[in-house]
Amino acid sequence: MPAKKFLIGFGIFALGALIAFFLIDTFGRDDSPPLEPPKPPVKKIQVYLSGQVKNISVVELEDNGNLRLVDAVTLAGGLTDLADTEAINLAEPISDGQHFHIPTKEIFLRTNQETSSSPTNGDKVNINTADAERLTTLKGIGPATAQKIIDYREQNGAFKTIDEIKNVRGIGEKKFAAIKDKITT
Repeated sequence: MPAKKFLIGFGIFALGALIAFFLIDTFGRDDSPPLEPPKPPVKKIQVYLSGQVKNISVVELEDNGNLRLVDAVTLAGGLTDLADTEAINLAEPISDGQHFHIPTKEIFLRTNQETSSSPTNGDKVNINTADAERLTTLKGIGPATAQKIIDYREQNGAFKTIDEIKNVRGIGEKKFAAIKDKITT
């Protein structure tokens, strides 16, 4: 009888060991793929674009080691119709912190200069083509305001009407009233 108890006890022990081995083998196994090493953080650069781009802004690009000006211009919405693509190199490599100013086409300005010299304009100042020196001949327009006028038209294109000059910071109704009869577009 003790042998029978021994065999039953041994059988229960063996069955328990077999179940434990099965559970450890099934649930203790790590079937997940091996961990990949962490990727290095993506380096980013920022470039400021002004002038004849659709969105004057600082754009942020992921530095892949081969960034060009065209990549930044694309992020800024592209070039305006007035952009002088002959004056810039869209294939120029770029780096963090650079500022690119996209100029206005000179052909456009020459066309307006020819218009401003026509007899119908008399001696009025063409606000689309006048340089800073000519703009300062207007009453109340100093060098700083003249530069603001030039900057405004480079960023926004030609003035369509003389009233648009009021969009330039520093030119309100009073100053406009003083110069409106002396300017043209």
